Amino acid sequence: MPDTELAPEEFGRKGLTVSYAGHYLFVDNVPRPMHKHRGAELVLFTRGRCATKTETGATFECTPETLLVIPPGTKHIQYDNSADCETYYVVFEDADGTADLSLRQLDLHGEPMLRRWLTDLFELCSRHEFGPASALLTAAWRHLECFEAAQGRGSLHPVLEKALSVMLDRFDEDFSMTDLAQECRVSVSLLNQLFRKRFGIGPRQFLIAVRMREARLLLLNPDYNISEVARLTGFQTINYFIRQFKAFHNVTPCRYRQDPDRYSDQIKTTVELFDF
Repeated sequence: MPDTELAPEEFGRKGLTVSYAGHYLFVDNVPRPMHKHRGAELVLFTRGRCATKTETGATFECTPETLLVIPPGTKHIQYDNSADCETYYVVFEDADGTADLSLRQLDLHGEPMLRRWLTDLFELCSRHEFGPASALLTAAWRHLECFEAAQGRGSLHPVLEKALSVMLDRFDEDFSMTDLAQECRVSVSLLNQLFRKRFGIGPRQFLIAVRMREARLLLLNPDYNISEVARLTGFQTINYFIRQFKAFHNVTPCRYRQDPDRYSDQIKTTVELFDF
Protein backbone atom coordinates (compact mmCIF):
# COMPACT_ATOMS: atom_id res chain seq x y z
CA MET A 1 0.00 0.00 0.00
CA PRO A 2 1.22 3.56 -0.54
CA ASP A 3 2.72 5.53 2.29
CA THR A 4 -0.14 7.39 3.98
CA GLU A 5 0.65 10.29 6.28
CA LEU A 6 -1.57 10.95 9.28
CA ALA A 7 -2.74 14.53 9.53
CA PRO A 8 -2.27 16.00 13.03
CA GLU A 9 -5.94 16.74 13.45
CA GLU A 10 -6.81 13.06 12.94
CA PHE A 11 -5.32 12.17 16.31
CA GLY A 12 -6.27 14.68 18.95
CA ARG A 13 -4.09 13.72 21.90
CA LYS A 14 -0.38 13.30 22.20
CA GLY A 15 1.08 9.84 21.85
CA LEU A 16 2.46 7.66 19.07
CA THR A 17 1.17 8.71 15.68
CA VAL A 18 1.00 6.06 12.96
CA SER A 19 2.14 7.22 9.53
CA TYR A 20 1.67 3.95 7.66
CA ALA A 21 1.92 0.19 8.03
CA GLY A 22 2.67 -2.68 5.70
CA HIS A 23 2.93 -6.43 5.21
CA TYR A 24 5.66 -8.18 3.21
CA LEU A 25 6.10 -11.70 1.89
CA PHE A 26 9.68 -12.07 0.66
CA VAL A 27 9.01 -14.93 -1.72
CA ASP A 28 11.56 -13.78 -4.32
CA ASN A 29 14.51 -13.48 -1.88
CA VAL A 30 15.46 -10.19 -3.54
CA PRO A 31 16.95 -7.78 -0.96
CA ARG A 32 14.98 -4.59 -0.59
CA PRO A 33 17.19 -1.53 -1.04
CA MET A 34 18.80 0.31 1.86
CA HIS A 35 16.17 2.79 2.99
CA LYS A 36 15.07 4.95 5.91
CA HIS A 37 11.90 6.54 7.28
CA ARG A 38 11.19 9.94 8.76
CA GLY A 39 9.62 8.24 11.76
CA ALA A 40 10.67 5.26 13.85
CA GLU A 41 9.79 1.77 12.65
CA LEU A 42 8.68 -1.44 14.32
CA VAL A 43 9.27 -4.57 12.25
CA LEU A 44 7.64 -7.81 13.41
CA PHE A 45 8.84 -11.10 11.89
CA THR A 46 6.11 -13.73 11.85
CA ARG A 47 7.48 -16.49 9.60
CA GLY A 48 10.76 -17.68 8.11
CA ARG A 49 14.09 -16.01 8.68
CA CYS A 50 16.20 -13.17 7.33
CA ALA A 51 18.89 -10.69 8.34
CA THR A 52 18.62 -6.94 8.80
CA LYS A 53 21.59 -4.58 8.66
CA THR A 54 21.72 -0.87 9.49
CA GLU A 55 24.04 1.85 8.22
CA THR A 56 25.84 1.77 11.59
CA GLY A 57 26.97 -1.81 10.92
CA ALA A 58 24.56 -3.41 13.40
CA THR A 59 23.26 -6.74 12.07
CA PHE A 60 20.31 -8.74 13.41
CA GLU A 61 19.33 -12.34 12.68
CA CYS A 62 15.52 -12.30 12.53
CA THR A 63 13.23 -15.27 13.16
CA PRO A 64 9.53 -15.60 14.07
CA GLU A 65 8.51 -13.51 17.09
CA THR A 66 11.46 -11.15 16.57
CA LEU A 67 10.66 -7.43 16.84
CA LEU A 68 13.07 -4.74 15.67
CA VAL A 69 12.92 -1.13 16.85
CA ILE A 70 14.57 1.08 14.22
CA PRO A 71 15.20 4.74 15.14
CA PRO A 72 13.97 7.58 12.90
CA GLY A 73 16.19 8.27 9.89
CA THR A 74 18.28 5.11 10.29
CA LYS A 75 19.08 3.47 6.97
CA HIS A 76 18.59 -0.30 6.94
CA ILE A 77 18.23 -3.23 4.60
CA GLN A 78 16.64 -6.67 4.89
CA TYR A 79 18.34 -9.53 3.05
CA ASP A 80 19.01 -13.29 2.98
CA ASN A 81 15.27 -13.93 3.22
CA SER A 82 13.95 -17.47 3.37
CA ALA A 83 11.19 -18.39 0.91
CA ASP A 84 8.54 -18.14 3.63
CA CYS A 85 9.80 -14.93 5.26
CA GLU A 86 6.92 -12.71 6.36
CA THR A 87 7.00 -9.37 8.17
CA TYR A 88 4.63 -6.69 9.39
CA TYR A 89 5.85 -3.16 9.94
CA VAL A 90 4.57 0.17 11.19
CA VAL A 91 6.19 3.60 10.84
CA PHE A 92 5.27 6.17 13.45
CA GLU A 93 6.27 9.37 15.21
CA ASP A 94 6.44 10.18 18.92
CA ALA A 95 4.59 13.41 19.68
CA ASP A 96 5.73 13.45 23.31
CA GLY A 97 9.36 12.64 22.59
CA THR A 98 9.43 10.29 25.57
CA ALA A 99 9.54 6.87 23.88
CA ASP A 100 12.79 4.90 23.85
CA LEU A 101 13.41 4.66 20.10
CA SER A 102 16.94 3.28 20.36
CA LEU A 103 17.97 0.52 17.95
CA ARG A 104 17.29 -2.90 19.42
CA GLN A 105 15.93 -6.40 18.90
CA LEU A 106 13.31 -8.04 21.11
CA ASP A 107 12.10 -11.61 21.46
CA LEU A 108 8.30 -11.67 21.77
CA HIS A 109 7.99 -15.37 22.57
CA GLY A 110 5.50 -15.70 25.39
CA GLU A 111 3.88 -12.37 24.54
CA PRO A 112 1.07 -13.13 22.03
CA MET A 113 -0.85 -9.93 22.81
CA LEU A 114 1.86 -7.68 21.36
CA ARG A 115 2.11 -9.85 18.26
CA ARG A 116 -1.67 -9.67 17.72
CA TRP A 117 -1.82 -5.91 18.26
CA LEU A 118 0.99 -5.22 15.81
CA THR A 119 -0.65 -7.28 13.08
CA ASP A 120 -3.99 -5.59 13.83
CA LEU A 121 -2.30 -2.25 13.10
CA PHE A 122 -1.84 -3.30 9.50
CA GLU A 123 -5.52 -4.16 9.18
CA LEU A 124 -6.55 -0.79 10.61
CA CYS A 125 -4.23 1.13 8.29
CA SER A 126 -5.41 -0.87 5.28
CA ARG A 127 -8.87 0.53 6.04
CA HIS A 128 -7.39 4.02 6.51
CA GLU A 129 -8.39 4.05 10.19
CA PHE A 130 -5.28 5.90 11.33
CA GLY A 131 -6.80 7.41 14.46
CA PRO A 132 -7.67 4.02 16.01
CA ALA A 133 -4.34 2.66 14.74
CA SER A 134 -2.45 5.41 16.58
CA ALA A 135 -4.42 4.74 19.76
CA LEU A 136 -3.72 1.02 19.48
CA LEU A 137 -0.02 1.59 18.87
CA THR A 138 0.20 3.92 21.88
CA ALA A 139 -1.38 1.22 24.06
CA ALA A 140 0.83 -1.49 22.55
CA TRP A 141 3.93 0.61 23.20
CA ARG A 142 3.04 1.04 26.86
CA HIS A 143 2.58 -2.72 27.06
CA LEU A 144 5.93 -3.20 25.32
CA GLU A 145 7.61 -0.99 27.92
CA CYS A 146 6.18 -3.15 30.69
CA PHE A 147 7.26 -6.30 28.84
CA GLU A 148 10.82 -5.00 28.51
CA ALA A 149 10.92 -3.99 32.15
CA ALA A 150 9.75 -7.47 33.18
CA GLN A 151 12.43 -9.00 30.97
CA GLY A 152 15.05 -6.92 32.77
CA ARG A 153 16.14 -4.77 29.85
CA GLY A 154 19.25 -2.93 30.93
CA SER A 155 20.53 -5.85 33.00
CA LEU A 156 23.36 -7.80 31.42
CA HIS A 157 24.10 -11.47 30.97
CA PRO A 158 26.98 -12.48 33.31
CA VAL A 159 29.16 -13.33 30.31
CA LEU A 160 28.56 -9.86 28.87
CA GLU A 161 29.38 -8.26 32.20
CA LYS A 162 32.71 -10.11 32.26
CA ALA A 163 33.51 -9.35 28.61
CA LEU A 164 32.66 -5.66 28.98
CA SER A 165 34.75 -5.42 32.12
CA VAL A 166 37.75 -6.78 30.23
CA MET A 167 37.18 -4.47 27.26
CA LEU A 168 36.69 -1.32 29.30
CA ASP A 169 39.59 -2.02 31.67
CA ARG A 170 42.09 -3.42 29.18
CA PHE A 171 41.20 -1.91 25.80
CA ASP A 172 44.85 -0.84 25.47
CA GLU A 173 46.02 -4.47 25.50
CA ASP A 174 46.42 -6.73 22.47
CA PHE A 175 43.95 -9.62 22.80
CA SER A 176 41.85 -11.58 20.35
CA MET A 177 38.20 -12.54 20.60
CA THR A 178 39.36 -16.11 21.20
CA ASP A 179 41.35 -14.85 24.20
CA LEU A 180 38.32 -12.94 25.42
CA ALA A 181 36.00 -15.94 25.04
CA GLN A 182 38.43 -18.15 26.94
CA GLU A 183 38.62 -15.62 29.76
CA CYS A 184 34.81 -15.56 29.89
CA ARG A 185 34.76 -19.39 29.73
CA VAL A 186 32.46 -19.56 26.71
CA SER A 187 32.85 -20.31 23.02
CA VAL A 188 33.55 -17.55 20.52
CA SER A 189 30.21 -18.31 18.83
CA LEU A 190 28.26 -17.86 22.08
CA LEU A 191 30.14 -14.66 22.88
CA ASN A 192 29.31 -13.33 19.43
CA GLN A 193 25.66 -14.35 19.83
CA LEU A 194 25.31 -12.55 23.17
CA PHE A 195 26.87 -9.34 21.86
CA ARG A 196 24.74 -9.30 18.73
CA LYS A 197 21.55 -9.94 20.67
CA ARG A 198 22.25 -7.13 23.17
CA PHE A 199 24.12 -4.55 21.07
CA GLY A 200 23.46 -5.51 17.45
CA ILE A 201 27.19 -5.92 16.69
CA GLY A 202 29.84 -8.51 17.44
CA PRO A 203 32.41 -8.28 20.28
CA ARG A 204 35.26 -7.24 17.97
CA GLN A 205 33.20 -4.35 16.59
CA PHE A 206 32.27 -3.37 20.13
CA LEU A 207 35.93 -3.37 21.20
CA ILE A 208 36.79 -1.14 18.26
CA ALA A 209 33.98 1.23 19.33
CA VAL A 210 35.44 1.31 22.86
CA ARG A 211 38.92 2.05 21.52
CA MET A 212 37.59 4.73 19.20
CA ARG A 213 35.75 6.43 22.05
CA GLU A 214 39.03 6.58 24.01
CA ALA A 215 40.94 7.72 20.93
CA ARG A 216 38.56 10.65 20.43
CA LEU A 217 39.16 11.75 24.01
CA LEU A 218 42.95 11.48 23.68
CA LEU A 219 42.93 13.41 20.41
CA LEU A 220 41.46 16.37 22.27
CA ASN A 221 44.69 16.55 24.27
CA PRO A 222 47.48 18.16 22.18
CA ASP A 223 50.11 16.60 24.47
CA TYR A 224 49.58 13.24 22.77
CA ASN A 225 50.81 12.68 19.22
CA ILE A 226 49.01 10.26 16.89
CA SER A 227 51.47 7.45 17.57
CA GLU A 228 50.88 7.74 21.32
CA VAL A 229 47.11 7.77 20.84
CA ALA A 230 47.40 4.57 18.78
CA ARG A 231 49.50 2.84 21.46
CA LEU A 232 47.28 3.95 24.34
CA THR A 233 44.16 2.61 22.62
CA GLY A 234 45.50 -0.87 21.88
CA PHE A 235 46.68 -0.56 18.27
CA GLN A 236 50.03 -2.12 17.46
CA THR A 237 50.96 0.24 14.63
CA ILE A 238 50.07 3.81 13.81
CA ASN A 239 49.12 2.89 10.24
CA TYR A 240 46.59 0.30 11.43
CA PHE A 241 45.14 2.81 13.90
CA ILE A 242 44.74 5.45 11.19
CA ARG A 243 43.01 2.96 8.88
CA GLN A 244 40.63 1.85 11.61
CA PHE A 245 39.89 5.40 12.72
CA LYS A 246 39.13 6.51 9.17
CA ALA A 247 36.93 3.47 8.55
CA PHE A 248 35.00 4.22 11.76
CA HIS A 249 34.70 8.01 11.43
CA ASN A 250 35.16 8.66 7.69
CA VAL A 251 37.94 11.07 8.60
CA THR A 252 41.58 10.73 9.64
CA PRO A 253 42.70 11.28 13.28
CA CYS A 254 44.56 14.45 12.25
CA ARG A 255 41.50 15.93 10.56
CA TYR A 256 39.30 14.97 13.52
CA ARG A 257 41.75 16.66 15.91
CA GLN A 258 41.61 19.87 13.85
CA ASP A 259 37.81 20.16 14.04
CA PRO A 260 36.30 17.72 16.60
CA ASP A 261 33.03 19.65 16.93
CA ARG A 262 32.33 19.20 13.24
CA TYR A 263 33.16 15.51 13.02
CA SER A 264 31.65 14.48 16.35
CA ASP A 265 28.24 14.48 14.67
CA GLN A 266 29.32 11.38 12.75
CA ILE A 267 29.65 9.26 15.88
CA LYS A 268 26.29 9.89 17.54
CA THR A 269 24.96 6.54 16.30
CA THR A 270 27.44 4.72 18.56
CA VAL A 271 26.39 6.47 21.76
CA GLU A 272 23.68 3.90 22.55
CA LEU A 273 26.30 1.14 22.61
CA PHE A 274 27.53 2.38 25.96
CA ASP A 275 24.08 2.77 27.55
CA PHE A 276 24.34 -0.23 29.88
